[in-house]
Amino acid sequence: MQWTLGKRFVSEDEIIKEQGLFLDYDEIARKGAMTAEEKNISKWYGIYTSRQSGNHMARIVIPGGVLTSSQARRISKISEDYAQGKLAITTRQCIQLHWLKTPSLADMVRGLAEDSLSPFHGCGDVTRNVTGCPLAETCKFKRFNVLPYVKETARVLTESRDLDNLPRKFKITFSGCGAGCAQPYINCIGIVSVTRKGADGQEENGFKVVIGGGMGWAPFIGKDLFSFVPPEKIVKLNRAIALLFRDHGDRRDRTMARLKFIVFHKGIDECRRIVLENLKNEGVSTDDLETEDFEETGVDYPDRPLLEQNPVGTDGRTTVRAMVPKGELTHIKFKRMAELSEIYGNKRVYLTNRQNIEIHGVKPEKVEAITEEIQKIGFATDGFFGLKDIVPCVGTTYCPKAVTETRSLYDTLIPVVSQAKYSEIWDKAIINITGCPNSCSPYRIADIGFRGMRIREQVGSTEAYEMRIGGNHDRLARKFGEFKHDDCPRVLEKILDTFLAVRQGDETLADCIHRLGL
Repeated sequence: MQWTLGKRFVSEDEIIKEQGLFLDYDEIARKGAMTAEEKNISKWYGIYTSRQSGNHMARIVIPGGVLTSSQARRISKISEDYAQGKLAITTRQCIQLHWLKTPSLADMVRGLAEDSLSPFHGCGDVTRNVTGCPLAETCKFKRFNVLPYVKETARVLTESRDLDNLPRKFKITFSGCGAGCAQPYINCIGIVSVTRKGADGQEENGFKVVIGGGMGWAPFIGKDLFSFVPPEKIVKLNRAIALLFRDHGDRRDRTMARLKFIVFHKGIDECRRIVLENLKNEGVSTDDLETEDFEETGVDYPDRPLLEQNPVGTDGRTTVRAMVPKGELTHIKFKRMAELSEIYGNKRVYLTNRQNIEIHGVKPEKVEAITEEIQKIGFATDGFFGLKDIVPCVGTTYCPKAVTETRSLYDTLIPVVSQAKYSEIWDKAIINITGCPNSCSPYRIADIGFRGMRIREQVGSTEAYEMRIGGNHDRLARKFGEFKHDDCPRVLEKILDTFLAVRQGDETLADCIHRLGL
């Protein structure tokens, strides 16, 4: 007897999505609670359930991490009214609000909308916040300003209703040069601006595009899709890649439902063929999309441009930074940063993928004054992208998926890296901490990365971390070992002491490990 299958096998999430993606938060407020299905769909609106029963988290979408001072003030007010006066900066340049109550969700969203802000597509199986270099507009190493393309990609893909139901999350980032400050190789799409000499001898701008990167339980470094894409076609190309993901992603097993697995299984050549076909189907000429290598003509850039203290941009103005411990601050401090951007800067507040804040457009003669004001708030103004600039995810403080309290590890590591003996290598390593394999703080591309886990004991288990070392933005770190929480500071100190003893020249910890081996 031959059995026949009369229905398509998909995950439970796909069945829920097929019932519709519309939610009415006013009606939910009247009911007083969400159903399980509503909690799932709520992610499309950027609203997650929290670890604390009855509470929610909202993730405000901020393309490129750039806010007007008015928008920053609005977020400060929303935080005060609905989120216990607290807010958190994410590693994808968003703002997260916690402790939100079900009856206030609709009012919170309406309040954000008054300043053209929204959590829409902050979570869910959609194009997430499109990120970019924090210095995109003025960095002296940039090929050209990528921020307009960040914003246009975010607008077009968010407004495309045919892209509302992807197999899983879809992440895009833009970098202004090959240093990869926006982490292109670990995103679904990584875009890097390039320059070259055109056929007429004139300077020609374009984009290099890599796809299929990602972290999680199976990490992948992105593969080259095109070596040169004209700037005017990058948004359409991003849409064509999204269609590749929508049509060929795994909708049965969510653990395999990322673009990186499509690239892995189909191969980059077949993915390129499908993307080109998608472009042609939408009436886009593909003749000028190239795959051959060429000589770049842009200025030389250092491996880690963001290390520069108070960088002066191409506009002659200075960027002054505020280091936000654990990426968390109060609404009062955030409002004050907005005020400082109006007094000293360009009336914009910039969020970085290391959970810090920048004020751009500061006149050189005003740097000392704004620095003093930022320090009065309680933020450090130096040491960025170095040992003390540790990036933890929220961990078990809020996240239901985390298994460790990442904030606690942060607190135990700061005294270690603050020792005077490490002053000469403060800028040679970064540290990331994540509470689970999802890698919201990308521990696999840090010089030293910690991933939360549990280690069994005679009775029960204890918090612990898998430790990896030697990562870079385009190279995955290697596993060093698994250590209980209380042992991690001693292991870290031993690694840094060893690095002090064996390093050569100006190399980073990642370069040293790459040279010597694990």
